[in-house]
Amino acid sequence: MVVLPRPRIVLAIVAVLILLGGVGGLVALSWLDREATLAEANDRLRLLSRLGESHVEALRRSGQELAARIGERYLSQPAAATFRPWLEEQLDNIPHVEAIEIRAEDGAVLFATDHTAPLSPEETADLQAALAQPGQPVIGLIGPESRPGEHSPVLTTAFPETRGPRHVVVRLLIAPAYFSELYHGLNLPSGAVFTVLRRDGILVSRNPPLPNRIRLSPTTPPFQRYAEAPTGLYRAPSLIDGLERLFSYRTLPELNLVVSVGLPVDRVFQGWRTRTQNSTALGAVALLFLLGLTAVADESMRHESRLLRSIKQKADELAAALADKDVLFQEVHHRVKNNLQVISSLLTMQSLHVRDEVARNTLKDALDRIHSMGLVHQTLYERNLAANVDLASYFGRLAEALAGSYGGGKGGAGVTVEVEVSGSLELERAVPLGMLTNEALSNALKHAFTEGRHGMVRVALHCRGGTWRLTIEDDGCGIASEPGRGIGLGLIRALARQLGGAVTITPGEGGGTRVAVEFPA
Repeated sequence: MVVLPRPRIVLAIVAVLILLGGVGGLVALSWLDREATLAEANDRLRLLSRLGESHVEALRRSGQELAARIGERYLSQPAAATFRPWLEEQLDNIPHVEAIEIRAEDGAVLFATDHTAPLSPEETADLQAALAQPGQPVIGLIGPESRPGEHSPVLTTAFPETRGPRHVVVRLLIAPAYFSELYHGLNLPSGAVFTVLRRDGILVSRNPPLPNRIRLSPTTPPFQRYAEAPTGLYRAPSLIDGLERLFSYRTLPELNLVVSVGLPVDRVFQGWRTRTQNSTALGAVALLFLLGLTAVADESMRHESRLLRSIKQKADELAAALADKDVLFQEVHHRVKNNLQVISSLLTMQSLHVRDEVARNTLKDALDRIHSMGLVHQTLYERNLAANVDLASYFGRLAEALAGSYGGGKGGAGVTVEVEVSGSLELERAVPLGMLTNEALSNALKHAFTEGRHGMVRVALHCRGGTWRLTIEDDGCGIASEPGRGIGLGLIRALARQLGGAVTITPGEGGGTRVAVEFPA
């Protein structure tokens, strides 16, 4: 039995611990990275399927409105001399509709903007389904026998005649590009699929497209998942090409459809595999290096020299970390600004679908408030500052953005905004101060210059005697005796209290309104 000297036993234990710790650490980091990659892919899939659902819903709404107009016009004024030009005009106004057909209950063509063909058995079944639920659209598919070389979606809606028990059926032939343009616009990786599938197995749309028409069996496992929950995620081989993918789906019960998006598992984890291989190689090199240091220590027990080198190395790392701190702060502000921009974009997309003027104005106010917060982080990022906001730059941009936003509205056409601001402020107080200014300046631009009148709004902010003083003064029509029920004035007062100050609203020297806020420096 060989007995090792005590120092060598200690070094052997250290070497074993280094080896086990390094391998365990690499495994743990690789597993955490894989879970993060999977979570990121799932989040992306949820967003993509939600976009697909919105795309189909937009098709349903626009198609239902168009079919209702056509059915009402045909039932009231069926004369071909006036109806056909009107029908072709409707077709020109809807770019994603390629052709319009009006058929009787038995499928006979009454009017059509393009060549027609006898209905296939599937199309006849869709027509009967539409007759069973008048006014509700049925989305189906027409094959190459009706439109050579294409598999076009079709929206079928039945409408009852007012003078009898019979119905007329409006069929809208949708351009295949309606779905393919969305697919290409998402910039999905190779092997990704976007499908619109009926619950009876008919594949309404698939991108990339298939050369032949396919009908799936409703008894296959994905359809069982669709029945269990309206939305979900799962991993399975594709029923069409067998490639294993991660899927996210959303059901549309009113249309009996399922929107599904799939990403290939190999592409999802491709980056993770590369990072794991690189980490393993670097870890192996690091472990060999550490074991080599252990062997050197076994040869020469110069603890003092190694200790000095270690201290120097730590000092260099701390110096490098200190130098990287500002870069890290800028990255944080950049990411926050980008996240706020994403929120702003989503609200902008939502406002495009809102018809109510009050709701649209409310969304616009929310966008302005988000923009005022995003400008703080953008200013920090561009000025290469860690936490102190350059108020002159920030207020100048805020005023310019609001003046441009309200330049074509009911007020603000010909309104000049002057900004006189100096100093800097920490991030925690710059955000509420910017939101307060956003509210006061927005109120002035919206309400002080009605009926296209010209005027001026002055924004001033200075710190004197340990106190910040902010004033927003206009020479407009003045504040109403009974202000509206919006949250603007309440938000201004709440933000002033958050800053530890108070706000006063008085008539301005030029006959307008003066908002003054004082808070301690």
